[in-house]
Amino acid sequence: MINLTHHVKEKMSQRGIHKELIDVVLIYGKLKKDKVILNNKQIEKVLKKLDKHYHSVKYLGNRLHLSNLNKVRSLLLKIRDKRGITLVIMGETLITTYNTDIKLKYKRRYKGRK
Repeated sequence: MINLTHHVKEKMSQRGIHKELIDVVLIYGKLKKDKVILNNKQIEKVLKKLDKHYHSVKYLGNRLHLSNLNKVRSLLLKIRDKRGITLVIMGETLITTYNTDIKLKYKRRYKGRK
């Protein structure tokens, strides 16, 4: 179980990231040092796998499993609209979270340097 700091609760509220999105990032994201990152490329891979799995489950007719797959798919689409989510974790404590938008980072980093 992950502990949430007061800071991360404020940032989640400000950035429109709720607990279910964090759970999806923890499941499907990649760990890089102290960060868990789920970006658009990873989301597309997961969506393709979900679609293949969805068709096989639909053939079997398991409605409960289909609703769970639809819920995960909708959460992944929300994360994709945000262009990914990054979580900063230390031990079992979530420090902060933010939207991953690589294009904006590069613009900010090199702005003014020529």
